[in-house]
Order: sequence, then structure tokens, then C-alpha cells
Amino acid sequence: MKREGILFQGLCIQESGNGFIQEEGVYYGEKVFFQKGETHYVDCTYFLLYGIGKNRRCQELVQGMEDKWRNYLRGKAKKSRYQGEIFWNSLYGEEQECAQAALGLLEDIRAEESERAELAWIGFWYLVHKGFYEIYGFLKGRFETTFQALLWLAKEKHQEPFVSISYLCLEFLFAEELEVKIVRNRWHSDLYRCMQRCIRKWENISRY
Repeated sequence: MKREGILFQGLCIQESGNGFIQEEGVYYGEKVFFQKGETHYVDCTYFLLYGIGKNRRCQELVQGMEDKWRNYLRGKAKKSRYQGEIFWNSLYGEEQECAQAALGLLEDIRAEESERAELAWIGFWYLVHKGFYEIYGFLKGRFETTFQALLWLAKEKHQEPFVSISYLCLEFLFAEELEVKIVRNRWHSDLYRCMQRCIRKWENISRY
């Protein structure tokens, strides 16, 4: 299993800048300049968990797990570093149990034990495919889509800001898996600051 991509490195966001940097060489006899920008990788774990935890189909799948398996995943989740107090308090009952199971799967995926990671990978993707088949259906067979289209779909599905951003992160995850290119626009760089504010709030950091 390749240890790269959104589940391992985070969501890559190119932030736009004010200045310009000159590229070496020329293009059709003209010097080429590109806008300065900074590349950020944002940890999507909380967002993926929030979206999955709030999804009714995912909740039903987790409730249908064998008790031994569900308890194992819950134990992995409780040992994880993702213990933001406000985050977990924002989920209730089956939502929290569902998010804990998803976190347990992610912890096994990111662990060094290859056999357990492979099983967790299958379990995680089964969960998100069943829970978010409309994202799969939207992206399947496409070579590319736009950030604006993904943003519109996320806002159409969910009015609550945290759920909307979480849904957007799941769209990026499916696009990565299906190798669908996402054409960014100028609003894409704003996503970095928005996600950082959410993470700071969920982790109960005073300044957000």
C-alpha cells in the first residue's frame, strides 16, 4: 500500500500569493511569470470523521458490525491522538460510535502492520462507498471536474458549515481514488484557512 495521498499526507492546497516569481526560460519568446504561492497539506482526519459520523448509512453499517470488531476499533480510536474535546462533543450517540469506528480503521491503515492495514483499507472504503455512493456516482467516469462543482455539490447536500467542508473533503478523497483531476479556482486557496479554523476550534485551542 502506498503511504501517500490524503489519508497519509493530508489535502494539498496551493495558496495564492500577491507577488510573482519568474520561471527560468521563455515561452514563445516571452519570459514567463507565475504567481507566488505556498503549498500546504491539511490533515483531513477530523473532517472525514465528522462527515462519516453524521452519515446515516455509515451509522447503520457500524451498528451492524460484530461487537468484538466494533469494540476493537473503538479501543484504537481512544488511543489515537485525535481527541479534540469539542470535536467529540459535537457528535452524539450513534454519530460518535460511527466516527470512532472510522478512526479505528484509519489508525490501522496508517499503522506499519501491512496485513491489518490492508483489511482496514477494505473496511474503510466499504464504509465510505456505501455511505457516500452519490459522490462516487458523480465522479465515476470523469477525467476532470472543477472545485466549484464540488463546492456546489457539498453546499447543496449540507447547509451546516462543518458538514459541508467534511463532505468536500470526502469528494477530494473519492477524486483521488478515481484519479479525477480537480481544476482549482481562486476560491480554492481560502479552503486552507477555513479548515485550519475548524481544526483549532475542534481541538479547543483558544485562538481560532
